[in-house]
Amino acid sequence: MLEAMLRDHAPVSLQKPAKAWLRQLKQVRRAAGPVRDLDVHRKLLEQWVAHESSPLQEQAARLDGWLKGRRKHLGARMQKQVGKRRQALDERQSALWAALDSAPAGAMRVPRSTDAVALEQFMHAADTMPLLDAENLHDFRKATKKARYVAESGPEEQNSGVAKALKRVQDAIGDWHDWLCLSQEADAALGKDATELASSLEHEVEQRFTVAMHTTKVMRGRLSGEWIASHGKRPATAVSTGERRLASGF
Repeated sequence: MLEAMLRDHAPVSLQKPAKAWLRQLKQVRRAAGPVRDLDVHRKLLEQWVAHESSPLQEQAARLDGWLKGRRKHLGARMQKQVGKRRQALDERQSALWAALDSAPAGAMRVPRSTDAVALEQFMHAADTMPLLDAENLHDFRKATKKARYVAESGPEEQNSGVAKALKRVQDAIGDWHDWLCLSQEADAALGKDATELASSLEHEVEQRFTVAMHTTKVMRGRLSGEWIASHGKRPATAVSTGERRLASGF
């Protein structure tokens, strides 16, 4: 949430230290991301296979062994990268905190409600990707992540319908993408030696894709309606696609 505020609403006095801190933070997250994803996929596999048949459990155990080995390899690389950047990150963070402490009161205040800012960011992403499919659905999730953080950062966080709608979109697409990655990892690890596992994972991916598309359609229509209600019309960039999307939900 702080990141979203610094990226879009930092006053001039904070822009330089904010950019320096965010640059280092991005590099650390880039190193940690693959390890975090593997942890998620292993937990997903563990919970899922507990309710499946013996052949699938045996194939899943082999996949988990491969994931564990890859996690160990990437974990060592992550520790090396984080270690290299820790001092720079700490220095940039200290400089940012000092700049924040010396900034005038209210300098980081968003000029409009967080819901209004989040809706605007969401609509920009929606207009950029008017039609969604398996190829761009994850990109849409990434494009709307900042909008969710903005919506959750305001005083209306606990009751924000915008924040809750964005979270539902993020969760549904994220769930599908985790299963898709797990399916791809199974193919890389086991190839044609685990056809039952591959088929079952493909079925799970398809189910979650259906849920993700439906959830996104419903929430996208709802948020589009809220944006229209608050502005009275579609933004100029969306005039050519707005009518079609409102009719279809996408």
